[in-house]
Amino acid sequence: MFKLTDLKNQHDDAMAMADRLIDLIDDYRGEDDALLIAVQFSKLAGLFRVHFAQEDVQLYPELVAMGDREVARLAITYAAELGGLANELETFVRRWPSSAVIASSFAEFAAAARQLVLALVVRIERENRFLYPLVEASGVALRSTELADAPAAAAFAGSEARAS
Repeated sequence: MFKLTDLKNQHDDAMAMADRLIDLIDDYRGEDDALLIAVQFSKLAGLFRVHFAQEDVQLYPELVAMGDREVARLAITYAAELGGLANELETFVRRWPSSAVIASSFAEFAAAARQLVLALVVRIERENRFLYPLVEASGVALRSTELADAPAAAAFAGSEARAS
């Protein structure tokens, strides 16, 4: 059984990691601090890679396929509005691959990191506040922790394209 509690726990962990990252950025004094920031960001990025795979590849397609129109509509909307964050995260990781690169353009990194963290926090808050309670209230059990099956993924992909 797919558990929303696991995703909620990941949200809590991500929020704590994001807070720590922003604290490190706020306290930045020089190159030595860039390593701590790079490590913290790497942890946050790793968590989000797993989380996005579970939500974007598993959860959202399953929500579309489960038959509750309101849940499906919200899943399609969120996928269209928030689904690009995985790509934004990967672009950020490629742009800021090391503590040396972070230190060399710290002001630019800090601004970009704050913007990315804000987008991630907005996604978490929207899912926690609107999507997850709606899924719980629907009473429909999600199938599994396995990747969504091909028909569900295809239905989701088609629905997502129509929502754009």
